[in-house]
Amino acid sequence: MAEGTVALAVDTAWRVYLVTRGDVHSNDARRCTLEKYLEHRVQAGETDVDDLATDGLAYLRRLDFYQGREFSY
Repeated sequence: MAEGTVALAVDTAWRVYLVTRGDVHSNDARRCTLEKYLEHRVQAGETDVDDLATDGLAYLRRLDFYQGREFSY
């Protein structure tokens, strides 16, 4: 169940991120980073796919900010 939860949350967050960031390729390494982040969230007890996807998208936006890739959403 946890693997399916993570996969669905990653897919959802990544799709939204790609739509908002046209300069990011679908095979970008940030997807792997997102998956690891959400796996840790599930291990910490989070199980709601919508909450995970939202948290994952916020995580990607924070990565952009800290890596100097700010983008107006």
